[in-house]
Amino acid sequence: MLAKIKNFAKRVAQEFGDVCSAVRRLKGLHGLFFLCGLIAVGFGFFLQRQAFPDSDPSAFAQVSASVYTSLNPSRVLLRAKIEPNAPQNDRLNITVKGPHGKPDPWLLVVTCGRRVRGSVGMQLTGVTAAQSIPVLASVYDVSYRSIRLPCASAAPVLPGENINLSLPVLEQGSVGPSSAADTPLYVVRGTSAGHRIAKVVEFFQAPEASCPVPGTTPAPSVSATATSAATVLPSAGASAATVSAGCYTQLPAGTAATKYSFPASVTTAETLEQVSLSGDRIDSMFPPGQITSDDRIIWQGASGLSPSLSASSLAGAESASRDGFFAGLLYGLAAGLFVPFLQGLSESHDDVRKGRRARPAAALQPQDEPGN
Repeated sequence: MLAKIKNFAKRVAQEFGDVCSAVRRLKGLHGLFFLCGLIAVGFGFFLQRQAFPDSDPSAFAQVSASVYTSLNPSRVLLRAKIEPNAPQNDRLNITVKGPHGKPDPWLLVVTCGRRVRGSVGMQLTGVTAAQSIPVLASVYDVSYRSIRLPCASAAPVLPGENINLSLPVLEQGSVGPSSAADTPLYVVRGTSAGHRIAKVVEFFQAPEASCPVPGTTPAPSVSATATSAATVLPSAGASAATVSAGCYTQLPAGTAATKYSFPASVTTAETLEQVSLSGDRIDSMFPPGQITSDDRIIWQGASGLSPSLSASSLAGAESASRDGFFAGLLYGLAAGLFVPFLQGLSESHDDVRKGRRARPAAALQPQDEPGN
């Protein structure tokens, strides 16, 4: 086996030497063909990248914002304003009204798709595979609040370029809106000074089930949307007669949990600012939005609003078509230049191999003795 490997390595080294010798014997014209072919390939690749650039993912492809309330029925109006060319101006405007006009403490949960400063873990329990995701959680006790969107990142939309935007998802549960009405969410906070949020726990329970208020007897067939008041749960070891198995009760020492739920009435709206579609072809817009004369696009909906916009620049499409044509032309020219180079290399390689075979034969021929 070792002898076979050595023979193979010897043949490879010999072939490599023959190729190097063949390259050295090439005429200058063949080298010029090769150099021109490389230049044509380089320019062709540059024009190809211009015609078919790599599309970057949208800055808000994994961003979502949801409001949970402590009283029901509550009404929530959640609006987002996005400026791709000025992300520092991206804002969330939230209006919360409790039942009969009462104040309603509420919770804002923002997911950024990545861990950012100030994020806490959000545990999803009651699903097939329990998981934890980083979120930004804030508790408010005012009827209106305007905050800067914490996940803002640069995603400029330049004139003459294609547009491919996905805006944040507004008011959607962690695993979709189908079970949101039956999904209680608990904010675990420390009982010491500061009451910092330690984590958020969302429990997915069966439809028409509910977590009763501690100290009461669970009522059968009570809808989760009828549960009222924020609930501070006891620590682990609470009586099983007062808290059902479907409720979150396992709390670390020195912490308390406040219960929130999905609001009964939700209105959402998103506005895309400073994006001009003049000279563009709209490829897709879902859901359909309202295009205003001052370069704004407005989407309105309920739970799970997730607008997206894709548009192609007509001038950019013409330029891409031109660049693609010339890229193909240069690739064809490069192929034509490489053909004579490869032909010359093949002929030179054959001459090298013939010369190498002729040397042992000449060495075996008897030489004439001196004086003959």
